[in-house]
Amino acid sequence: MSGGDIADRFTHDIVTFMRSWAPYGGPPADEVLPEFGMTRDQLVRRYQEILAHRAAEAEQMRLKPWLALRHNASRGEASRSASAPGTP
Repeated sequence: MSGGDIADRFTHDIVTFMRSWAPYGGPPADEVLPEFGMTRDQLVRRYQEILAHRAAEAEQMRLKPWLALRHNASRGEASRSASAPGTP
């Protein structure tokens, strides 16, 4: 098992744990420490980081086709202007 798999599993476990406790206002501190080796506040912060990272990845995937189009369009303009007569 690679280090990435372990990190992915840990992230998955945090998300699953937090979602299972969400209807009850979040997990109690005495459940968090033995499960994850961190305080409840640390776990909440880590969960927020995970969600922010996932939102950024989703936004990047949403924009990817448009960024590619923009990149291709700007390359086309550059090659057209470079080949146009009388351009400096």
